[in-house]
Amino acid sequence: MPDEQGVIFTRRASGLVRELSWFDVFIFVVAGPAASGVIFYSVSTAADFPGASLPLAFLVGLLIFFPITLLVALSSATMPRSGGLYIAVSRVLGPTIGYLSAWLLFVGYGISSGVLSYIVIGLIGSGFSTAGLGSGLEGLVRVGSLMQTQLWQTVGGALCVVFFWWIAYKGIRKMKSIMRAIFFIPLVATVIAVVWFFLSGGIESVTSSFNQAWGAGAFEAIQARAAALGWTTSEFSLSSTVRALIVVIWAYTSITIINYAGGEIKTPKTSMVRGFMVGTIFVGLFYMVIVFSVYRAFGSFIGSYDFLHDNNPEVLQEIMGGLVQPSIPFYFMSIAGNVWFGLIIAVSIAMWFANSILPGFLANSRLAFAMSMDKSFPPALSAVNRRTGSPTNAVHLNAVFCFLGVLMMSLSVNVILSVLTFTVFFIFWPFGLSAMLLPYHKPEIYERSPVKWELGGIPLMTILGAFTFAAGWFFLFLSFKNFSPTIMLSLIALMLVGLIIYLYQQHRNRAEGVDVSKIYSQIPPE
Repeated sequence: MPDEQGVIFTRRASGLVRELSWFDVFIFVVAGPAASGVIFYSVSTAADFPGASLPLAFLVGLLIFFPITLLVALSSATMPRSGGLYIAVSRVLGPTIGYLSAWLLFVGYGISSGVLSYIVIGLIGSGFSTAGLGSGLEGLVRVGSLMQTQLWQTVGGALCVVFFWWIAYKGIRKMKSIMRAIFFIPLVATVIAVVWFFLSGGIESVTSSFNQAWGAGAFEAIQARAAALGWTTSEFSLSSTVRALIVVIWAYTSITIINYAGGEIKTPKTSMVRGFMVGTIFVGLFYMVIVFSVYRAFGSFIGSYDFLHDNNPEVLQEIMGGLVQPSIPFYFMSIAGNVWFGLIIAVSIAMWFANSILPGFLANSRLAFAMSMDKSFPPALSAVNRRTGSPTNAVHLNAVFCFLGVLMMSLSVNVILSVLTFTVFFIFWPFGLSAMLLPYHKPEIYERSPVKWELGGIPLMTILGAFTFAAGWFFLFLSFKNFSPTIMLSLIALMLVGLIIYLYQQHRNRAEGVDVSKIYSQIPPE
């Protein structure tokens, strides 16, 4: 068998090292998604979904994603190899569907890291602007304002990509240490902000604090001007809450990201299930508490502010003396009372983005590595640095798509979120289908599963697979709603590019006498 593996796979052993514990899995499950979806988009898209209940939408998101993450945990424990869902899909449904879904995922995750890098620069800039306006320091206001312009968010986002590119290049040990070190900073800061919102004392107290920060009557003026320009406060709308799921789905996007580094987890059969389940419940409850706390404190004002920021930014500049992007840090700083305390907490919260970008580099480089090990991606991408344990060429390729994500931020929010939802979540319907069929089509692999429970004689994995299959199509439906013909054609072109690469590799394999069917009849070597 070892000799045969040496022929069909790129090499006999992956060359990666098992470094991650269950707590590292937990950290990646929490940190991977806990950035822009809740810290930025939950309050910056309020005007797009009038009448939506964001806490309810995030609860629905948890109910959708809990069965999915449970299935991902079981699948990853059954096939603990780098490549995650790609391995599961390609081994059951075949190499072509496995590759295409993995290719779209690779592009989506790469772009996502670039989007986050762009957003975090603007968030830090908004913190500087708020602190500068509150303290009267014009230099800080100018720096903050520049950081919120498209030019400097692009430049700063690119520099951010370079920084995380370097960390990813240094290997899994360095990434693990940094993730453990920086995880608790934004966590503690966010808890402080949530407690502050809950103890804000009601809308009158919030109005008073906001006016102290931004000038007498600023709170009332923003609401009045928004209403005069066409914004109307809506009652609860179920349809708007459903449409807001595009934000919620994005917020949960990377919750399964650590499964792509399954080959680097010490005890995957126990660590995957434990880390995923604890992490998913924590993320869902954390999201709901964050969103509920800020909307409880500010109420309909959030929609008024977002409406002016998106449609009449000059009005906000006139009222506040500057333009600040809506975000959880902005709302905290507006009622914090002390400018510098508010700035420290705001910048600390923004560090969630660092926690989200690093998992993206880890997962995407391992995904490219896994496809290369299967010889469906260029073989150079499976090269591993012996000193760092990092698939260096795969890390470099991921950085290219991160830079593309930074440049894409010139497009509208709906377009960006829809493209990312399509590319990142396309893999879920074939993954669900593969899980449904695994106990019947690949019983020898299913026997490796740590949990073989049945309900009415039907394996739990099959039931969870059916749910994930349906959820995958629901995610695609949400993204399709915002597609234009241009975006659709662009995605078709993207799929064609990926298939051309795949077909070339298969032609090369055939010319070298490689039996591709043998590659996908077994799990890759460790």
